Amino acid sequence: MQFDWWTFAFQVVNVVILIWLLSHFMFRPVAKIIADRRADTSRALEAAEVAKRKADEAEAAARAEKEKNAAERLTIIEAAREEAEGQKNAILEDARKEAVETLRKAKADAAQAAEEERKARVRKAADLAVVIARRLLGNLPEDGRIAGYPKRLQAALASLDAEQREALGAETGALRLRAPRPLTKAELAAAGKAIRAALPEAPEPEVDVDDTLIAGLELTSRHGVIHNSLNYDLGRITEALENDGEV
Repeated sequence: MQFDWWTFAFQVVNVVILIWLLSHFMFRPVAKIIADRRADTSRALEAAEVAKRKADEAEAAARAEKEKNAAERLTIIEAAREEAEGQKNAILEDARKEAVETLRKAKADAAQAAEEERKARVRKAADLAVVIARRLLGNLPEDGRIAGYPKRLQAALASLDAEQREALGAETGALRLRAPRPLTKAELAAAGKAIRAALPEAPEPEVDVDDTLIAGLELTSRHGVIHNSLNYDLGRITEALENDGEV
């Protein structure tokens, strides 16, 4: 077998030409296409990364806003709950105070009603006592309505201080003697003697008849009355009963 150098050289030239043609018409465009594809891919990856980053940021912002809104809602709900609790406590406290006040008023009204009823019974008993006293004295001798009262009048006048007795003694013409019936001369003299024992300068007083006294002798003046009668004593007893023994 013989080696043909011309054939070999011709084939080498063909290979060189083929490599040049492939390099010029195929490798370079393909390389350019691959480079362009790589650039496009890089840009797409960068754009996707940016989009992903923006999406993450948007998601984080949305999550933060949601958490913020949730926190605000919780704050609003807690504030509303506290306000409702405060209103409930205020309503309960007002209701408790109102109940206490209602109970206190009810007790006070009941106590007042009981006291008024008790006083009414006492007044009724006192009125009955006066009626009974009148009827009893109506069956007694007439002198029983005056007897003993001149001395009581004298004692009442003697219990006054000196200034009061001097003022009474100076009331010339103003002193009047009140009796349950017209006085006999002896009764009038006994009454005058009792008055002058305490008021030596006092004139003999005029007599006024007042059967509401039931029994007794009372001395009146411009400054007041020296009480000395059964009617006054019954009134004192009634007052003592109404005030639980305090006169």
